[in-house]
Amino acid sequence: MKRNKMINKHLSIVVPFYNPPYEAFQACLQSMYKLDPLEVILVDDCSSDEDVITLAKQSGFVYLKTPYQSGHDGLPFNLGIHHAKGSYVCKVDADDLLLELPLSMPYNIHLARMNRSADPTNVTLEELILAPRSIHNGAIIATDLARQLPFIHDGAVFNDVLTLLRLLYRKERFSVHPTMNYIYNDIPNSIQTSKPRHYHRLRHIQTVARFCQLENLSPEQSEYFLQLAMLNFRYGAKARNMLKTHIPSKVQA
Repeated sequence: MKRNKMINKHLSIVVPFYNPPYEAFQACLQSMYKLDPLEVILVDDCSSDEDVITLAKQSGFVYLKTPYQSGHDGLPFNLGIHHAKGSYVCKVDADDLLLELPLSMPYNIHLARMNRSADPTNVTLEELILAPRSIHNGAIIATDLARQLPFIHDGAVFNDVLTLLRLLYRKERFSVHPTMNYIYNDIPNSIQTSKPRHYHRLRHIQTVARFCQLENLSPEQSEYFLQLAMLNFRYGAKARNMLKTHIPSKVQA
């Protein structure tokens, strides 16, 4: 069990970015100054917006650039945690705000409490498959553990959900921030807002399939978790209430 009352002095915050809205990115960086972590690592996925690039380079934070534009957060985030000097790492999206850090780290993982997501205190593996949501952003994770579970370089999956599925499957314990400390901003014309609902649900099915592959699950376990993902595809978040009626008890893990 780890306890550290000065977590900010041992924390590397990684901010992957690609042409974020200038004002939102500026606000994100301002929130980093207030937190005063050991380091903030800005990882540029080959942005073309010169104003954004200049803002990053003149921020006083570490500036890194991917060797090519990957089009997703896997490559820039992995590059950031590879260079991280802190005992803990935290991913923050370039258009979001992290407002507060925990006073201590009783476990290897501390989840943020987000403005647009349900309380993650009692989240389970099954519930996250039935009702996926991004609770990786703002999460503080021991660097060694984060490096064991790098993001995959594949835009067809939700890396944030995939990582939490793997951590929950491995029964990693976590704490949750007592108050809302992460502001998720809904940016117009982003992938999340511009794609139809079924696109995201299909991507979630691919995420669950990749989880089963990476954790070397048995055919029976894989079928069970993919059935849960299909419930989400059909019913969305309402699938949480349909587990017992739609999946035979003998199949449930």
